[in-house]
Amino acid sequence: MGKIDLSSETDTALIEATNVLESGGVVIFPTDTVYGIGALPKFSDALERIYAIKKRPQEMSLPLLLSDMTQVNDCSTFNGQELQTLAKVFWPGPLTLILPDVLEHMNELLTQNGTVAVRSPDHDFVRGLCAKVGPIAATSANIHGQPTPLRISEMPESFDSADLIIDGGECSYGTASTIIELGNGTPKVIREGPIPEADLLSALL
Repeated sequence: MGKIDLSSETDTALIEATNVLESGGVVIFPTDTVYGIGALPKFSDALERIYAIKKRPQEMSLPLLLSDMTQVNDCSTFNGQELQTLAKVFWPGPLTLILPDVLEHMNELLTQNGTVAVRSPDHDFVRGLCAKVGPIAATSANIHGQPTPLRISEMPESFDSADLIIDGGECSYGTASTIIELGNGTPKVIREGPIPEADLLSALL
């Protein structure tokens, strides 16, 4: 397990994280909301490691982090107006969109009932990393059901088994993202986070 301080080694962090991910490894990194643990979708063994480290139930799919709106096309063919509107207003930011019309090649660990969850975080390092390696399958770096870490020091010891840890200090929002499901009639807020439901509904008017 390697560890890099993002504030003093930004370029090194991007290079090393890229190398680890493209080699089928698992990386822990800061986002705008909480710390995440991620891997590339094409490496099933790495995705399985995330589930094992986190003790996450297999029936819960892994969301995908994106560099920007263009990478939605790597996950889904859905192109509804509500997607365009919410992404334009709230991305990059703490909003996860659950989309239908998943591409056939998607790993089953990334889909649930024919949907995929995607987000473009308001964090330059993560978006830059996604721009280099493509969408990253990632979830919060905590034991399932336990508090989410805002700092590296708050992570359980089991997360030390990741291949690389990027220490970016404290995450800005400090809470998991808002989640909204699209493409099945009226958009449905699944979890309210930093973005209130009222703000989402107002944007869709």
